[in-house]
Amino acid sequence: MNRKLLNTKKTMTFKHWKNTGWSIFNSIGKHIIFSVLPLTYFSAATFTLEAQTDTVQMQEVRINSSRVPTLYSESARIIYTIDKKDIEAMPVQSLQDLIEYVANIDVRQRGNEGVQADISIRGGNFDQTLILLNGFKLNDVQTGHHNMNLPVSINDIEKIEILEGPGNRVFGINAYSGAINFITSETNQKRLKAGIFAGQHNYFGGNVNISHTVKNFSNYLSSSYKQSDGYLTDSINNTDFKTLNLFYQSNLESNFANISLQAGYSDKSFGANSFYTPKYPWQYEETKTTFAALKTEKSGAHFNLTHRISYRRHQDRFELFREDKFKHVGKYFIDGTDTAKYIPGIFEDWNYYPGHNYHLTNNLSTELKFNLYTRAGKTAIGGEYSFSEIKSNVLGDALDNPENVPGETNGIFTKSKSRNNVNIYAEHLIKLNKINVSGGASMNINSQFKQNFSGGIDLSYAISQHLKSFVSANQSARLPTFTDLYYDGPTNKGNPDLQPETALNYEAGFKYFNTNFRSNISVFRRDGKNTIDWVRLSDTVDWQPLNITELTATGAELAGEYNFLPGSFFKHIGFSYAYTTIVKKSGTYISKYALDYLKHKAVLTVEHNIYKKLSANWKIRYEDREGSYSLYDLATRTYSGEQDYKPYALTDLRILWKSKKYEIYADASNLFNVDYHEFGNITMPRRWIKVGIRINLGY
Repeated sequence: MNRKLLNTKKTMTFKHWKNTGWSIFNSIGKHIIFSVLPLTYFSAATFTLEAQTDTVQMQEVRINSSRVPTLYSESARIIYTIDKKDIEAMPVQSLQDLIEYVANIDVRQRGNEGVQADISIRGGNFDQTLILLNGFKLNDVQTGHHNMNLPVSINDIEKIEILEGPGNRVFGINAYSGAINFITSETNQKRLKAGIFAGQHNYFGGNVNISHTVKNFSNYLSSSYKQSDGYLTDSINNTDFKTLNLFYQSNLESNFANISLQAGYSDKSFGANSFYTPKYPWQYEETKTTFAALKTEKSGAHFNLTHRISYRRHQDRFELFREDKFKHVGKYFIDGTDTAKYIPGIFEDWNYYPGHNYHLTNNLSTELKFNLYTRAGKTAIGGEYSFSEIKSNVLGDALDNPENVPGETNGIFTKSKSRNNVNIYAEHLIKLNKINVSGGASMNINSQFKQNFSGGIDLSYAISQHLKSFVSANQSARLPTFTDLYYDGPTNKGNPDLQPETALNYEAGFKYFNTNFRSNISVFRRDGKNTIDWVRLSDTVDWQPLNITELTATGAELAGEYNFLPGSFFKHIGFSYAYTTIVKKSGTYISKYALDYLKHKAVLTVEHNIYKKLSANWKIRYEDREGSYSLYDLATRTYSGEQDYKPYALTDLRILWKSKKYEIYADASNLFNVDYHEFGNITMPRRWIKVGIRINLGY
């Protein structure tokens, strides 16, 4: 890479973007003429001067916002990016909390520290967002509640890239309202990193990762663990958790091809207080995720050929009545002890409890993609095949021969279901002076549903060197999950007649950027057809998924940031705001997900120095949610009407001391002890203080 500064006497160093191919959005450095401060949440290319110079020119960094690479400034999409330096400065300890600060992302958590979170983009629901790890799809075919069960910790992540809006052209089916790609750390270094942390509520844990390179073969291995007794109060209990992650990644460069391998394992167990119904607060869940993937890539002067194959296995045990709390008691108390108030009826219900829910999903996927670069532009063609299967005692069709649940003494699989999916796509990008045009189409063929076609076009225009405009129109679609189709429970009833939901999406906006200031403004509209949502009538109890006739989402977002020169008191200031409204045209149903969305969200970020190596990072987040939930009184075991969600503002803070090899930090989440709800009757944690230390050693 040619690193030089034009029209100045200083030579700058390119810090973070390297000539490394990432699975979704390749960040390929070109002639960058100044150093780079890591990207933040509301632009895909944020630059900061490392020296005080009056005149600086620059060229762009390329990204893959489509099947073929293009420049960020010319792309007709908004891509939010969080990189390593941002991650290390944030007052968070989980991947779910990391993306809380992106304006148009709705992270609805039922607990803390990433035990379970539903991720939505631009007013969509949690099943409509595609989650990827290094470009490999990890959505769960059972339910989107499990999409964020990734086998990596926050310490493994080098970068997060977020595509807002439809992604079917980019990723195939199910990227209905957007996609999030978690990119792990590079392996071509020799280093050892470790950390320990602790906090209130008996919170503690640690992590260690090592990377090693021998000639053209690089390896990365990491492990992490954390646990807590949960945020216990007089009225809140059963919020404890334990989380274990193991991850391995390697890369082999050869004259024939580049080969990369990754594998991971995650084990979560947690008290699921009122997760799926407030009637039974002693719910419990354990999930286990196994993931392996292989990528082979061959490049030439005018082409690139990529083959991927991946396997994901997810096992889940859900206990409506937590076994270790009910097994040896004669009656049920609100916190499982003999001193608390007895709740009539719950123990009696347990006597008729048929047993836990067991699920096991398998997903095998393979893809072949060919990119061709000619004078006529850049072309991508390819195809993907995936096989998805679920074994369960509640979801699917009856098995002729029941099977034992792996690792469970009393578990029996009595049902099963599988489906095959083929996606074929083609896309072309062409640049005409100041105009960039990309268009493409994909055909999805599923063994369980009729074929689906998605197409679209993106266009960007350079008004000036720093100001770009863009417009786009794209189709998107999502297949029903197995939970949508088959889940029958005490208050839920599946619908095997569901059909895929589709949408037509429009977006337009502007992006402005110079050496240390970035901003964007955009508007969007999504016209959904056959939208899937769990609904019920006001005089009924059961929730059932239906293809709502029409659901129209419109919104706007504004974001801007300023990165200060080194030596200033302030390091970074950013602000973003998103507005969304959704109109339903399908009767008088009460919505469980589709009409519970963030109408207003604003995020303010202030990062500043305190003294020498000591700095502070403030995150202030305001959220105003549309929708309501049925308020439940556990003492009387009755519902008492619909309760509107109340808006709230949360403040998180990290104080960080950082040297070359050591970091010491103190975090305060929900600093001002705000009482708030993100989902239904589940009370979220109040102020939580955590401290930690990280060590970074080369060898």
